[in-house]
Formats: sequence, C-alpha cells, structure tokens
Amino acid sequence: MSKMKGGFLAMAAMMAAVAYGDNSDVPLDRNFIPIETDEDKKRRLAQAEIKRNKANGLKEFFYGENTLYALNQKNADKKARSKHWL
Repeated sequence: MSKMKGGFLAMAAMMAAVAYGDNSDVPLDRNFIPIETDEDKKRRLAQAEIKRNKANGLKEFFYGENTLYALNQKNADKKARSKHWL
C-alpha cells in the first residue's frame, strides 16, 4: 500500500509542477502595473494617430515643421490657415 501511495504522490507532484509551469516572466505582485513615462506615452499616441489617419484614407501634408493630415490639398490648406501656418 505504501508503494502505491508513494507513486501516487510522485505523480501528483509532477502534474502540479507541469500545470504550474515556469512563470519567471510574470511579476510576483498581481497588481503590478508597468509605469509608462511621459515620453513613451507621447510617442505611443503619436504612432496611433498616424495609423488612425492613414486607415481613414488621409494623406500627409507638410507646412514647414508642421505635419497635417487631410483628404486633399484644398482641405489641408484650409486646416493650415485655421492653425495660422499659412
């Protein structure tokens, strides 16, 4: 009986180890939230805006150092005038 009990415990321990796995990349604190710096957030939001504008079919227009997204040149000029770039 003790042989069966020992074998069962060994098998249960192996199953538990496999089920638990190696979670070395997971932080120990479950409430851990990675901190995003202001620069990272600004860069991420700028990238998202570019993707969103291109997905909506807008073209990129340049006015000096400034960049503008619009459907066509006429609309881009209107937007640039409203922002006092022209």
